[in-house]
Amino acid sequence: MSEELTLSEVSDGDTVRVVAIHGGKHVQDRLRSLGIRPGVAVKKVSGLAKFGPTVVRCGRTQTALGNGISRKILVEACE
Repeated sequence: MSEELTLSEVSDGDTVRVVAIHGGKHVQDRLRSLGIRPGVAVKKVSGLAKFGPTVVRCGRTQTALGNGISRKILVEACE
């Protein structure tokens, strides 16, 4: 089994699969509307581990997530 990290801990350019979202209904609904949900692969375009937004690409959509939300998204390496 691969190691689980938060989205904010992933290196820029890595493609990962969402495992779980640790947040309330509002956070989960917001991410689901962006196409980010468990089982979906996302690519981290850029971001800093402790500061600023994390930019991710999900399908053909690119969006910036705040650091607090990106720390609530558990991911694992894609195989």
